[in-house]
Amino acid sequence: MNKQNTLYTALAIMLISSLACNLGGTTPGSNGIAPTAILEQESSGVTPPAIPEPVETAPTAIPEPLPSGYMELLQNKIASGEWTQEEGLVILLKMFVGEIPVSEVGLGQGVKETEGTGILLLASVYLQTGTDQAAKDEIIRLLNLLVPSQESLDRYSIPEEQASSGGGPVLAAPAMQDPFQCESLWTAGFPDVRTPSFPCFLFHDLSIAGNSYKVYYPLAWRGDESRNRYYQATLEAIQSSIAQYKTYGDVKSIYFVFTTLADEADTEDSVTAASTATAFFKPATEERLEEACPVIINPAAMSDPIPFFKFTIAHEIFHCFQAWNLHDQHIGPGKDSWWWGEGTAEYFANLVYPSVNAEYDFRDSFSEKSTDIPLMKMDYENFAFFQFMGNRISPVGVIAMLRTMPTTPGLAAQLAALAAVPDMENTFEEFARAVIDNTIMDSDGSAIIFPEKFTEEYIFTDLSSKYFYGHPFVVARYLVSFTSEKIFTVETSQDGTGRSAWRTGATDWGPFPATAASGCEDLPYDALYVITTTPAVVRTEIVTTTNIADASSEETCDQCLIGRWEAANVSIVSYMQSVVDKGGADTPTVESVSGTMFMEFGADGTGAGGYENLIVHETGVGVVASTEVLVTFDGFSSGPYTANGSSLAGLSETTDILVTVQIPSLGSTTVPFNQEDFPVSTGVPTLYTCEGDTLTMWPPTDGATPIIYIRTGP
Repeated sequence: MNKQNTLYTALAIMLISSLACNLGGTTPGSNGIAPTAILEQESSGVTPPAIPEPVETAPTAIPEPLPSGYMELLQNKIASGEWTQEEGLVILLKMFVGEIPVSEVGLGQGVKETEGTGILLLASVYLQTGTDQAAKDEIIRLLNLLVPSQESLDRYSIPEEQASSGGGPVLAAPAMQDPFQCESLWTAGFPDVRTPSFPCFLFHDLSIAGNSYKVYYPLAWRGDESRNRYYQATLEAIQSSIAQYKTYGDVKSIYFVFTTLADEADTEDSVTAASTATAFFKPATEERLEEACPVIINPAAMSDPIPFFKFTIAHEIFHCFQAWNLHDQHIGPGKDSWWWGEGTAEYFANLVYPSVNAEYDFRDSFSEKSTDIPLMKMDYENFAFFQFMGNRISPVGVIAMLRTMPTTPGLAAQLAALAAVPDMENTFEEFARAVIDNTIMDSDGSAIIFPEKFTEEYIFTDLSSKYFYGHPFVVARYLVSFTSEKIFTVETSQDGTGRSAWRTGATDWGPFPATAASGCEDLPYDALYVITTTPAVVRTEIVTTTNIADASSEETCDQCLIGRWEAANVSIVSYMQSVVDKGGADTPTVESVSGTMFMEFGADGTGAGGYENLIVHETGVGVVASTEVLVTFDGFSSGPYTANGSSLAGLSETTDILVTVQIPSLGSTTVPFNQEDFPVSTGVPTLYTCEGDTLTMWPPTDGATPIIYIRTGP
């Protein structure tokens, strides 16, 4: 026989073998071979482990989520009527300065991120737009205390190399030092040039690409290794951050100040880790954009592990980058730009330090908030969106996108600008899927895993209609289930521009099916998302159950099937040989099989079946006794199923099975496994019996032996 005919013969046998547990139209047991007789030839049964009784526990109260930062806390208190904007700004600034104890501010459980930059931004913007002159005067006083000018700092500082090393003697102070002790410099407002100066800080000046990055560090902290290591970490973070950020846009001078507003006794009341006074860059005086950007580092920041501290410094430096490269977009809208101001600061700091993952502090709150509020009403949580966008269009692409954002206040303007980004509807749909599927890749190469949260959970129990809503840039996602032991006919319709899709288990996203058959338990349709990027539009997905089949458990549920089953190899050999023998004289011999043929049935009405490297060894193919063929099956098919104790259908929603035919003397070929060749289909039920730990399935070929499975797990 020539090579071509030999290969075709092997492929024909392969395709027959692929029906090893296919659909059945014959009567169970009609071939006259008792299933137990085959099982006696192979003692591979496994007794499933006992299932422990469930332990009932009292439900735990779920606390209210913490505000992401002081910006959100301020907005919440203004919305509740507890503070006016003026009161809130003054109270928080006084808390930052140390004039009001934290215990008297009413922070509740506090905030997740203790950064002060957002409040400094709002305070500075209020100076431009506010109408309460008394509040403005107080804000000016407090900002001047919090953020001394670089000129003032220089009057009270000496270069690092002039300071004595280790625990050596402190430099002598001028006679006029006593009235203005170093520890009171902040509260004294850094006296001006008319007052004699004295050294209170050492500084180190890093020069990078012609720009100055100056770090001011209290002389009183010299020799304190617990603090000195944060000083060294700051110098290292500056170099790493500037090296990264200069590839995305302009970088200019920054000065960093370790504040002494809170001494050691008051460290617990130092509730801000760091602040960047980016709003000090006023649009009316463009020359001030050339001034150094101030970053204030508080004692609270020195309670973080060094890697997280460096991440914080990188975050603050990116706020300076925003002021240089996105000034009008960042400062002009005030609080309305903070959804991307903080989101991108987290994302770009993660590019500098990809393995620290400090942004993961906001995974839970992103999962919770994104179910019903838009991106524009979150801030730090939006690291997830910008990580996705950065992966998609590159960090430079993210900067370019931000340049299209509005320069005036208004969340509606922010939403419209994001909606106008080319291909945003497709992009946001892919983002929604990536969030639900946990496929957003972090900068360190790992997938970001978000806790599973849903906008709503709904179960269909009878004939009804349910409306599922999606608002602009909300990742609205629903858990939709169908009550157990019923078959539903489903109709869907949509209203409003946008996208909707569902998936269950490992299936691909797609439209709702025409029927939904639950099993022994409620069938979860895992996730249904309903989204839109069109301003002022509500996307609505309407799901209606129009008919419910007989609710009898015999129609949809067979408890005996639940678990994992593996076919006895001797049974597979027997079946395949019986099929091959129908080809007449000189048929090949099925010598042996190795690997696994399996079925799995879940109580939720979904399951899978297929092969785990199942290799079938045949000889005598093509009437040549010495010809050997190895046929390898690998992969599985899965999906919903129905079973009533005698017939089984389904499991064929998704199929990923490959078959390889190898003839040692001629080579091998790999072909896909056809959907219609899968063991069970929706169209023609497969006949079966299930008793104890034995499952018997009848293939469709007359005279063929059954396939015997044994239970191997729950």
